[in-house]
Amino acid sequence: MEAKEIIIGHFYRAKKPIKCADGGFNDRRVLWISEDHTKVQYDSYSVGIGRNYPTISMEMFLKWAGKEITKEEYMNTNGT
Repeated sequence: MEAKEIIIGHFYRAKKPIKCADGGFNDRRVLWISEDHTKVQYDSYSVGIGRNYPTISMEMFLKWAGKEITKEEYMNTNGT
């Protein structure tokens, strides 16, 4: 996966997904990308209510990201 493939509003699953307590995975939805494509801000099940959304380097996000997934896959809590 390359930086130009990461799109605001799209959902991504980890190369090594971790199952969450609700049956879903530690998927992420991209909220913001810096103009120079060096930083990414995302939402995830791991972000607590009232907490700031994490911003990480694009390099770190690409190391984590395994593939793009659909909204339906993101919302699926069956673990499939």
